[in-house]
Amino acid sequence: MKRSLFSGAACALVASAALAQDTGLGGGRYDGVWALSATTTSGSCPSIAPADVTIEGGRVVSANGGGSEPWGYVESDGTFVARFTTGEHVSRANGSLRGDSGSGAWSSSTDLCGGTWRAQRNGRGKR
Repeated sequence: MKRSLFSGAACALVASAALAQDTGLGGGRYDGVWALSATTTSGSCPSIAPADVTIEGGRVVSANGGGSEPWGYVESDGTFVARFTTGEHVSRANGSLRGDSGSGAWSSSTDLCGGTWRAQRNGRGKR
């Protein structure tokens, strides 16, 4: 059975060590557990999105309660960028969060598929 994760447009993710020290992160503004739903519009990915993503201090710290290895951040303007790795499967997501909802695009170069995603905040951290 092919497994893949929540993904984002590959061109939208530029990872560098400098991002870890970016002062434009959203801090606690977007903290909480975000429920995700995704739609595949290209390729065939039967299970592409983690059920949830946890954001703390403007950084993605957990996906599916630890079911995958996440990396990502939310900027102060709500711009969301993330990568999720489970075994040999890598997926990327980009988009924006506003208030308690968000949306964007995802892609997986390892599973050759992509589409759109939506998020709804279930719980909040510090605001």
